[in-house]
Formats: sequence, structure tokens, C-alpha cells
Amino acid sequence: MPDPIISVEINGLKETNAQMERIARDLGGERFLDAMRDATIWVQTDAKRYVPVDTGRLRASITPEVRAEGQTVWGVVGSNVHYAPYLETGTRPHWPPMAALETWAARHGTTAFAVARSIARHGTSVYAQRTLGTKGFRYLQRALDTNADRIRAHLGDVVGEIVNR
Repeated sequence: MPDPIISVEINGLKETNAQMERIARDLGGERFLDAMRDATIWVQTDAKRYVPVDTGRLRASITPEVRAEGQTVWGVVGSNVHYAPYLETGTRPHWPPMAALETWAARHGTTAFAVARSIARHGTSVYAQRTLGTKGFRYLQRALDTNADRIRAHLGDVVGEIVNR
């Protein structure tokens, strides 16, 4: 018995392919970049609200940035101030340079040595139940956590608009 002949016809494949290419292109386009800019501004605003302030330098340096690399879009919020990571995450006990503490200590009515000794102490504080050093304030993480649901919803809405257009 001869093999049966099977015939398949696919309609709309070129149109579907063109639509998929448009969606991929638009996901890296201005509408999505604008949505990511919105998200970074929300995080920046709350990070500035949560960051501890002494002179205001760190707060003023918190900036948003949107980067498009190939088909990936990045929203970044951060600071170029050298001590920003230490205020975000804290430090382990260490002996900091005295020159870095003198101005701060003078503004706060103490000595650089007293502050350095406190930061350098090893052991656990009975009150805080943590290893001494410096405390992390997690101002960027808190800002991201505060806005996470809003960001997901906003980016999801924009993706939906792009796909359904």
C-alpha cells in the first residue's frame, strides 16, 4: 500500500513573524524606556527619603539611569559618592582613617578617635545583638522594596500595551 500524502499549509506565518519582530523591537523602544525611567525615579525619590543625612551630599548624589544593552533594559539607581556603599550595607569592625572622621566628629561634638574606636570594636553589642562596625541603612533596598509592586504593575502594563498593539 502506498504511503499516504500529507499536505500542510500554514497561513499567516510571515505576518506572525513580522509581529514578533515588532514586539521585540518595541520592548527596547522609547515607550518601555520611559516606563523604566518612571520606575527609577520612584526608587530615587524614596531612596532620598530613606538615606541618613548629615551634610546632604549623599542624598544629592542619588541619581537614576536607564541603560539599554542589546535586548536588555536596565534601570539603575545609585550614587558616585565613595562612602555610599558603606551606608547602604554597613561595615564589619575596622579601624577607619582618622582624617575621614575628623570633620564629621567635630560637627557632632565628639572626637575622631572615639568614633574610630567604636567602629573598630569587635564583639557583639548586648543591646543591638549584632557585630559592631557600622550599621547599614539599606536606603536603596528599602526604596526598591517600597516600589516593587508598583514597578512590576507599571512595566507589566507597558509590556501588555506593546504586545497587544
